[in-house]
Amino acid sequence: MKKINISTIHFQYPEERSQEAVLKQFQEATLKLAGTDVDLVVTCEGMESVGQTVAQAESFDNPGVMLNTYRDFAVENKCHIAGSVKLLEADKVYNALAFIGSDGDFLGSYKKVHLTEGELAKGLSCGTGAQVVDTSIGRLGGVICFDLNYDSLKHQYKRLKPDVLCFSSMFHGGSMQQSWAYDCRTVFAVACKDISSDIIDPFGRNLSSSSFHTRITWARVNLDRFFMHGDNNSQHFPEIRRKYGDRVLIDTCSRLGTALLYSEDESISAKQIAEEFGLTAIDDYLDQF
Repeated sequence: MKKINISTIHFQYPEERSQEAVLKQFQEATLKLAGTDVDLVVTCEGMESVGQTVAQAESFDNPGVMLNTYRDFAVENKCHIAGSVKLLEADKVYNALAFIGSDGDFLGSYKKVHLTEGELAKGLSCGTGAQVVDTSIGRLGGVICFDLNYDSLKHQYKRLKPDVLCFSSMFHGGSMQQSWAYDCRTVFAVACKDISSDIIDPFGRNLSSSSFHTRITWARVNLDRFFMHGDNNSQHFPEIRRKYGDRVLIDTCSRLGTALLYSEDESISAKQIAEEFGLTAIDDYLDQF
């Protein structure tokens, strides 16, 4: 069993376009999160796009106010942060998500692959592809704004099997969010500007939503899961429930013909239960045909 608390912070475009205004907005939001046992916080792309110029880009070797603000909150609250930042590496500047651990360590980054015309004109560089960072709370990946339009990146993430994909964006993306969650078999944690910020389960269902009214999404998710098609698997569900009772949760989605097996017991994993009953993972099943 591996349950974590995820929160994403909805972005409001400030009247004053400045780093100070953006950081003030972040600090106002994190006052609501301080001391709440949150494990992962995801911030919106507006932090870097509104809050930093290219000249203000920061590096892990020489962190500035943006990275240090994220790091301070992570350490104080023993949580991980996927923080939007203009990141400087080897004389190139990227629109990035910096992954920061609960001890303040910089664990890695995802750099936006598909830049807009405006970003290219400013001199930003494109990332090279999907990136997953292994952390104490799970495998975290990043997606940023315009990236959502590209199935090639989504397919890379499907192969990497992240536990959580952190989507940081100045546009919403509509039903593409649900598509990414389902196709990548992952929790999709959205920190957005438009419409709403959301936390979406691997079926594409919305677990939590916020907008400018509350600005904070919050969901407790179980990462100890086994994703399967119903065919040849559902016949075992009654037997699993009889043996394990409340130690398992089998969540079915009849519209998709799929199911998720969650372990609620730290002594045995969902994968071990699946192996015990001969269950077949969804992609192994679909790849047969």
